[in-house]
Amino acid sequence: MSIASTMTTLPAKLIRISGFQLSMRILLGAAIIWLIASVFVHHDPLWGMISVVIVSDTELNASLTAFRGRVLNTLTGCAIGLLALYTLGPESWSILLAMAVAVLVSSNFALTVPVWRIAPVTVAIVMMPSLLAGSRSVGTPIAIMRTVWVLVGSAVAVCVSLLFALIKRSRRPAVPAVD
Repeated sequence: MSIASTMTTLPAKLIRISGFQLSMRILLGAAIIWLIASVFVHHDPLWGMISVVIVSDTELNASLTAFRGRVLNTLTGCAIGLLALYTLGPESWSILLAMAVAVLVSSNFALTVPVWRIAPVTVAIVMMPSLLAGSRSVGTPIAIMRTVWVLVGSAVAVCVSLLFALIKRSRRPAVPAVD
């Protein structure tokens, strides 16, 4: 096999290995979320599973960066959404206004470019149950629970990435000390 053909086939093999590792991380993380959710009476693992997918990466540092951005912008969006919900009420226009405020705040403090989008999405997640129920108080527990699941799913994804990093590190051959 020539060097040129090796160079063209090697990246394809690495991509497949990376895709396999990523799918295993997401599978394990989603299963953990499912098990955690099964402990609760009214369990809905959807938001936790979505967060596992968003935060998972084959590199631990990338997962940690995604986790930090996800947590920061989830908390930002939750705070803006709850503030708007209780000051402006559960109205369509208040959700839109709160989403715009979340974009202004999060786009100025985002750790990575796509992460700012999480804050306005969280505003919608937080405020929509109250709008649909027509009541601030009815939707608030749903909104808070969804936010908690986003944070739990993000944390699980980081834990799974840490586990895979430790496994990868333990497989490396020890480098002999040079005297």
